Amino acid sequence: MKSIELDLNKPEYDELFSSQELWQQQSATLLLKHLEYFGLEAKSYKKSSCGPVYGQHVHNAILISGGRGTGKSVFLKNAQALWGEHRKKKQNLPSLYFAPIIDPTLLQDHDSFTNVLVAHIYNQVFDFINSGKSSLSGTELQNQTESFYKRLRSLAEAVQHSGEKSEHSGLDKIIQYSSGIKIDQLFHDYIATAKIILGCDAIVLSIDDVDMALDKAYSVLEEIRRRLSCPDIIPLVSGELELYQHLVKLELRKSLTGYDELYCDRKSNELADAYLTKILPNHYRIALKPISDLLSYLQIKDSKLKTEANKLSYFDYQKNIKQYFFGLVNGEERCADYPLPQSAREVGQLIRLITPSALNDDLSLKHNWECLRGWSESQQHGASHVLACSAIQQLDSFTPFKLSQLLIFNVRDQASKRLPWASYDFCEEQIKLAEPFDKGKGTGTNVNLLKNALNHKVIRSMPPLEMFSDNISITIGNSAVEIERNTLELYTHSAYYGTQGSQQRKVYFSKAFEILATTLLMSVSSVTSCEEWKNKFQEIIDSTPFYSIHALNPTKYVDEAPIAKNNDILEIELNINDNNNFVEKLVQWVNNHKTDIALFVDNETKLLAILAAVFNKAFSQLNLLREGYHKGNNAGDTLLDAILRFRYILINAFGFLLKPNNVVPANLALETSQNILRELSEFSNQSKTYQKNVDWIHEAIKSSIQESEGSLELKSAQFIDAVSRHPIFTELGIDIDNCTTLESAVITNQNGGIRVSQAQESSSGGKFRSKGSVRASSNSKSPIMTFKEQIGAKKTYRTASDFKKAINNGVYKPDHLKTLWEKAEQELGSNPTPDKYQGTHWEIYITLKEKVGK
Repeated sequence: MKSIELDLNKPEYDELFSSQELWQQQSATLLLKHLEYFGLEAKSYKKSSCGPVYGQHVHNAILISGGRGTGKSVFLKNAQALWGEHRKKKQNLPSLYFAPIIDPTLLQDHDSFTNVLVAHIYNQVFDFINSGKSSLSGTELQNQTESFYKRLRSLAEAVQHSGEKSEHSGLDKIIQYSSGIKIDQLFHDYIATAKIILGCDAIVLSIDDVDMALDKAYSVLEEIRRRLSCPDIIPLVSGELELYQHLVKLELRKSLTGYDELYCDRKSNELADAYLTKILPNHYRIALKPISDLLSYLQIKDSKLKTEANKLSYFDYQKNIKQYFFGLVNGEERCADYPLPQSAREVGQLIRLITPSALNDDLSLKHNWECLRGWSESQQHGASHVLACSAIQQLDSFTPFKLSQLLIFNVRDQASKRLPWASYDFCEEQIKLAEPFDKGKGTGTNVNLLKNALNHKVIRSMPPLEMFSDNISITIGNSAVEIERNTLELYTHSAYYGTQGSQQRKVYFSKAFEILATTLLMSVSSVTSCEEWKNKFQEIIDSTPFYSIHALNPTKYVDEAPIAKNNDILEIELNINDNNNFVEKLVQWVNNHKTDIALFVDNETKLLAILAAVFNKAFSQLNLLREGYHKGNNAGDTLLDAILRFRYILINAFGFLLKPNNVVPANLALETSQNILRELSEFSNQSKTYQKNVDWIHEAIKSSIQESEGSLELKSAQFIDAVSRHPIFTELGIDIDNCTTLESAVITNQNGGIRVSQAQESSSGGKFRSKGSVRASSNSKSPIMTFKEQIGAKKTYRTASDFKKAINNGVYKPDHLKTLWEKAEQELGSNPTPDKYQGTHWEIYITLKEKVGK
């Protein structure tokens, strides 16, 4: 099949296409074959000279079928032009006259389709006579014109009489019926004379959208059966075959009264199929291809494009659109979805709305987002609509803004739009997710807080909120160990209304996420005032975690479990270091990475799709983590372990959505033991999901040093690496990559006790208790310090696996290997056993031992 060309320089209203511009090229070839056959049949057709017969009944209607938007109407409009081109290429073809298209949907209630047909032919003949184009001599034309009018009068009288209510009886009634029976003969005589005047072998009569004239469809089909069944007329009928079958079936059922439902259904189906097979013969049906099958052949011609012949394939156009609006996200989990056009008409509308050349024009950025917003709203596609609205917010902002101020992350603002097509009942969905966290049906439960929190539906699907739970508590006794760090400010929250009045700290992650996302937005923002951004960061730190249930309903009480007497668990004002230093670190991180981030996203709006996709994936998994904590999973976890799980989940989400291919959708870090969590190299070695989704960034960065820089893969890798080194992870007063022996506040229930489910708590009589903060488990395996010196952040190798590969690949000279071996042997002593040391470190030890020949 040849390529299809969509020329943007051509007026949109011009639906007469060249052969190259026609979408249904194979169907066009089949149409020409049928027209040629029927035209030759009409050319050779002669009335019998014996008696007043009115010709043969020939069911030669050609059905142009296809679903909505396949281009049936445009196909009919181009039939004449196709035939004209065909006649230029082939000799001895019949002469066909194409009458303008008849649209039954425009008929008035009182219109008879027979009258419409007669008047339609009359108008064509009348105009042709007055045009002076007739090849007949003057006398012959006058004679044929008189004959035409005579037959028109006879036909009109017959049609009028057949429609009148008869008052005759007996022989007079029979005579009147005979007048009605002759309508077909008179109609065919009328057409035969019209054909002579028009100088053609047959008249092609196109009838469009018969199936859409719902109350008239059957009567139109009846007219085709009775009036147009002669070789002088070639009917072209468009419509959906399934809809025809349904409409005919409904009409026939009216005649099957008195029978049971099953019989009526079966019989009406049989009769409908038989009827349509007769009126619209199977071998003359042309099924237009679905648009989806043709888009691979589509070439867009845009005079402003700087490409060969100013053309671009539709495939490349779609690729450009996704990269323009969604950046480098890979499309996993529908993260780059927008409403694709479903018809030829919609394809044309989208391409004219967002032209290929506009996607290359930096000055069209806001205009293009406005176009996407309008397109998404017309298609009622919530995700791309809020994305576009948020991008416009971003472009219109002259002051710093928080992530939560953008529509795509703000459920209240989405609900306040009150869009009639918004389809997501946020509260109903969240209530289902909240039920596992609630102890009962009190007024302070998560479920109760969600009821009526929003009065209208939201525009896009949102991930689970961070629900309240007593089993994710950091008591004052445990929190003392965190005083010199930023962990409590970033990862816990206590300023909520509780029934116990305790304002006890609970673990939340959305504040840290908002800080991370807002620094990313700052790095590409046109707003450059550092002081204003610092104020915005402080505002986030001081506020409620934006995606917690407290933020959705800040004035309602949560139902806390009773707090045991004589337990020092109430939160007091902690002497936490001033946040100014941390805010400075945020700004410093932005300055250090803004160049790489700008190269990665091209413009400030491309971050939105990435952040929205990561937000959905990460918070869906964090809900599982929080639910696990609520049920008592990961006993002994500290705040640090929760932060590490959050970090792995978040970085994995970025890697999963930005890696070009071969990603693993599995969850990770939900139940990993603490000793593995606390060393990045060990976790990376143990988690196949993390290896597949994240470890590639280190290879990409390392290979770029030796090879050419600037690839999309390298840009993605540098971006993810920068995120993994964000201050929410690295400015906690610890080495986040290796903290195996670090002390941190244990996560407990509201009384500082062991976290158990409500069922366990009830059955035990509330006897579960713990004793404050804990250190890493005493049975944790130790690192080999000789190797640890080489591994970790800002060291020679990021992970133990990288170090091991370097040894295997001959990076180290023999004398260097010998020095490493001697140092390790001195540290471990003679006959060390693997049960005492971390697995990846022990593998390095064995590899080194083999290399030095020991």
